[in-house]
Amino acid sequence: MKGDDPSVTTRQQGVRRRLPLRLASFALALSLGVLLVGSDGAMAGGRAPKRGAWFGAYANPRSGQSSYTAVRAFEHLIGRKSRIVNKYHSFSDHNYDFERQAARSGHIPLISWRATDSSPDGSRAQKIARGDYDGVIRAAADGMKRIKRRVLLRFNWEMDQDPGQRQYIGPPSDFIAAWRHVVSIFRSQHAHNVMFVWAPRAGSFRSGDGQKYWPGARWVDWIGGSAVPTDNWNSFSTLYGAYYRWAHKRSKPLLIWAGVRENPSKAMWKAGFFDDAGRILRRRWHKVKAFVYYHALSPLGYQFWVDTSSNSLSAYRQMGRMRWFHPARFRR
Repeated sequence: MKGDDPSVTTRQQGVRRRLPLRLASFALALSLGVLLVGSDGAMAGGRAPKRGAWFGAYANPRSGQSSYTAVRAFEHLIGRKSRIVNKYHSFSDHNYDFERQAARSGHIPLISWRATDSSPDGSRAQKIARGDYDGVIRAAADGMKRIKRRVLLRFNWEMDQDPGQRQYIGPPSDFIAAWRHVVSIFRSQHAHNVMFVWAPRAGSFRSGDGQKYWPGARWVDWIGGSAVPTDNWNSFSTLYGAYYRWAHKRSKPLLIWAGVRENPSKAMWKAGFFDDAGRILRRRWHKVKAFVYYHALSPLGYQFWVDTSSNSLSAYRQMGRMRWFHPARFRR
């Protein structure tokens, strides 16, 4: 037998014996889409980095840019790769060409998927839960599965908005039933590469409203918190403090979504916001595993671009250079 060859060391014999099993295991894992390793050594979109956090953004296309060209232009602007890239999808939009292209180039796609197409619908959660849109949901699951890389799915974020606003689709009990129904369909369609990001408004945790929409740990992969204020200039810790105090106790990685305007009465405020965010995430809030910025002109005309001033852009660039936002630099 080859294993009895006296010229082969005991260690070499062990390696040879284990190799077929390892190859078989690798093939099985690859077929299931589990070995989707990103450039930082962690599973792309699934397992969060043990140390540090991913740096990401929604790059709003400017001057007729395509979504992917906008990402490249944004990365050139900030001088680094945006690890997570977001794109918005309405409920019946199942075109994931952008996500496939992003995943192929080493980005982690973040899909912000609304539960409606246009007008607000305060009873949409109830309709989803009773199965009225199962065909639409299955089509989305199949489309995302075909991306063949791990993706983050922020389904109907800010569900805690007031009735009549676009993201409000029903009271907490209806939303929870709808959320679980959507997750169940994705699982039944074997879209196991999709990681669900439950993401109320960060400020709603102060009043206790955000927590009411919690569907349960087994139905959530990541916990998000968003704040894109248009009428206040609160500090980073004020905007996200209540969210972090609640969310960090759960055994889930956290994703912060942020967008801030310039303060007309304090020229350095926005730059200071980025400085504070980087310092707090690096020193204290280690459960936050992704920081995603809203680099955009909002539908209401508010300027959230990172380069609304040279000071703002410089501070954001500096934040992106921090070792904490380059998880690959940490020894594993």
